[in-house]
Amino acid sequence: MLLEEQRRQVIETAREALQTGLIMLTTGNFSLRDPETGYMCITPSGMDYQQVTPADIVVMDTKGTIIDGDRKPSIEGSLHRFAYEKRPDIFGVCHSHSPYATAWASVEEPFPLIVAELAGMLGSNLMTAPFFPMGSMELAEVTIRVLGNQNAVLMSNHGQLTVGPSLPKALAHARLIEEAAKIACFAKSIGTPRIISEEKAESLKKWLATHYGQQ
Repeated sequence: MLLEEQRRQVIETAREALQTGLIMLTTGNFSLRDPETGYMCITPSGMDYQQVTPADIVVMDTKGTIIDGDRKPSIEGSLHRFAYEKRPDIFGVCHSHSPYATAWASVEEPFPLIVAELAGMLGSNLMTAPFFPMGSMELAEVTIRVLGNQNAVLMSNHGQLTVGPSLPKALAHARLIEEAAKIACFAKSIGTPRIISEEKAESLKKWLATHYGQQ
């Protein structure tokens, strides 16, 4: 089977997202890009992630041609393809409908950057892409444009999209976004949140890049 190990990793990520509440039922979609072939392994459309097998994961190129697999790929395939086309640094993409992030994506108020860890991950504000119907080319185009060089973007009235140098990293970003969105909701209910400026966020991102983790 072509890219069997990579397909298994996509399944594991989808199941972890399901178990941690980032998605429910068959919602959300996940992919990785194989660095050797350049092919994308993506979840199928509308299938139970607890029942999905490696053969159900679709292997595609970044132009949308199916290379291997008999299943219909996620309706958000273009969202993933465009991310890989625009950003050579991206090797994992997660689109989830986590409740707190989706709540913030559904109001007019900008997302309040108040959690230091998120500020360090983004280096700027968390932006929200405008609404377009799910699965549409317009949604894919505008979401990736608003994402720019960042690791995350909210999708208006829809959810969140996170990317990373690997699929586990993209999933970690999604979990951080959801946690920060939950804290923002709590803070907003208590009083007026103290916002971290873009300058401080950029400084945090640079500091973490050289100081956090092991060499």
